[in-house]
Amino acid sequence: MSDFRRRIVTFYWDNIDRRLVEGQRAVFTHLGYEIEQVCRTGMSHGDFLDEVFASLAGDEVLLTVDIDCIPLNREIVEHAFAVAEAGGLIGGAQVSSHIDSTRIFTAPLFLAISQKTWAGLGRPSFAPNPTCDVAQHMHDLAVGQGVAVEYIMPWACLIPRWNLAGQVLYGTGTFYRDGLFHLYESRNSPYAFAFHEVAADVLAGRETDILALCSRTMRLFAFERPMKKWARFKKFRKIRRFVEKLRGAR
Repeated sequence: MSDFRRRIVTFYWDNIDRRLVEGQRAVFTHLGYEIEQVCRTGMSHGDFLDEVFASLAGDEVLLTVDIDCIPLNREIVEHAFAVAEAGGLIGGAQVSSHIDSTRIFTAPLFLAISQKTWAGLGRPSFAPNPTCDVAQHMHDLAVGQGVAVEYIMPWACLIPRWNLAGQVLYGTGTFYRDGLFHLYESRNSPYAFAFHEVAADVLAGRETDILALCSRTMRLFAFERPMKKWARFKKFRKIRRFVEKLRGAR
């Protein structure tokens, strides 16, 4: 029996599709876990995590999950808690291309650490700064102080978008090793159907046909991308005509 109290927490804004919120909760409930889904519209991710960690008791372990991320099995959740309870840090591997695309860190898309370990690092903030993304500073401190860090690596994705420090591509609809799915950029995403399908597979106890899902997603991508470009082009033309009218009125 663990001496730690376990918590699973996520947060979201009120502009997120409620079906994502309900789907995530259904998956965690199906796997036997309670998840605290907190709506904090307007609050940044880093500030939310700072608030949550400041409220933790010394015997608590926190698993924080993005609202569009779900486990595919119980084993990945149990493993994350086990790593954290042993004094380690575990999280989904990610880079921040706008800061440094070569620095992999444990992102809070799915991240577990105990209050004791976090406090031992000096209670660092999770807020981003000019050299670190959300939770990256905490990760760097953990590495520097010899905390055992485990990275859950991507292995497949529906639409490749980013390069994980030259090791693997990840992007929209990423599957992580040992059983995670993260939609990424889910607000108003045309690919939310992929999240719902993967969640339905978990609830039904069946494996996701990733190749079939990838094929459907890429067909939509082939249509959606040109339409976005066309919409931007039309918007640009309207702006240009407006500017020309202003110049002509002078």
